Amino acid sequence: MKLVSMIDKIFSEDDRTHKVLGDAFKYCRIRDYATFLNQPLNLGMFVPAIEVDGKWEVLEEPMRYGVRSTDWEQFQITKKHQQYQQAKDRVLFEGFEITKVDDLGYYDLINETAIIEVYNPLDAETEFLDILDNGLYKINDLIKYAPTLTAKGQELSGLNK
Repeated sequence: MKLVSMIDKIFSEDDRTHKVLGDAFKYCRIRDYATFLNQPLNLGMFVPAIEVDGKWEVLEEPMRYGVRSTDWEQFQITKKHQQYQQAKDRVLFEGFEITKVDDLGYYDLINETAIIEVYNPLDAETEFLDILDNGLYKINDLIKYAPTLTAKGQELSGLNK
């Protein structure tokens, strides 16, 4: 399912809302979608990542342990795999890959329709992910790229209801 504009969402609610449910239900669904679109973007919405001390760290899928691994190594790898899986389950947009451009915090987020340059600040004092491509700061700003939502993205947006 693709991310849709607020106008398209409103028109789809008119088509889907039954008279029994009334305007209050339609208003709540539209308000929830508007709240979703207004969220600030972060790296974890595109690729598995976690926020550590105010900075986003991209996670790579850990390798499985081998036959000769110690119990401690197996525990550490299992813990990393769980952390990776949880981060992957929080991703909202399908099909993005990340490429590190340099050691200063610049990355490219790439999918089939877009290359988005990202600055992930190295200092914890900067509280936001700066997406440098035409002022992309909120989910709503991504609509022009028509990204596909993951199951989690559909759930949070309410588009699957």
